[in-house]
Amino acid sequence: MPGLTEEHESGPPGPVQYPETNSSTHHLRNYQMFPGHATFYLEGHFQSAGKRSYLVLIFAAIAVPAGLFFGFTAPWIWNNVSQSLPIVFSYILLLCVMSLVRSAGSDPGILPRNIHIETSDTEKRNPGPLNIAPLSVTVNCRQYDEDHPLYLPINYCTVCRIWRPARAIHCRDCDSCIDFMDHHCVWLNNCIGARNYRYFFCFILSLSLLAYFMATLCFLHVLAWRHRKSSTTIAAVRFAPVSFALAIYAVIGSIYPTALGLYHIFLISRGENTREFSTCQ
Repeated sequence: MPGLTEEHESGPPGPVQYPETNSSTHHLRNYQMFPGHATFYLEGHFQSAGKRSYLVLIFAAIAVPAGLFFGFTAPWIWNNVSQSLPIVFSYILLLCVMSLVRSAGSDPGILPRNIHIETSDTEKRNPGPLNIAPLSVTVNCRQYDEDHPLYLPINYCTVCRIWRPARAIHCRDCDSCIDFMDHHCVWLNNCIGARNYRYFFCFILSLSLLAYFMATLCFLHVLAWRHRKSSTTIAAVRFAPVSFALAIYAVIGSIYPTALGLYHIFLISRGENTREFSTCQ
């Protein structure tokens, strides 16, 4: 027919064909879009930053002696001394492992990014760590008490593009601003901050207690056998060499977590964290 284009002469248009899309690519979870250096596992329920070999080393340093204890020392203690002692040891071990997992794999207090974008022309200024940061702002944290003010500086992070809280700092290893950052623990491959500090503190205390209790039970194994057999100490060590070796290992291994636990008890009594205490010295 005259007046119709060639497309209309070919017939009525068919239904509009849309390209097939995968819904999983359009509904990403937060951990899949995280711009920092953290690596997430178990669908975002466990995170780690840096080298994972150190964390494996910590697990091995706890799991291997515990396995030797349950294989050589615990059966003799169970049958000849008391059944409650291995049960108490198992509870302390469980508490230590669970606090280790929570402190190493939980969110330390990562602050969200791109909340306070300090620029009026985003086309002329690209976000990046080389941007000139705005000047620090001093705020009064005790506005309710005008007679005793407490002024703290608030700094701007050009990487995360936010005004950090007073006790937050940007961690280079995690590439994120951490609220109340205590330190970045290379052994746990995670920062210790506001959200996992209690798990870290529980871990070092339970680890110290676990080492003390293992040394006590292993020495008990050797000395109790010597007393029952009326034998010498050398013969008792030859009877239970694994228990004696575990006792020495536990005594030596308890030195570092004990010192670290006392140090953090001192920091808690002062209301400070590791970074603040080291900076003030």
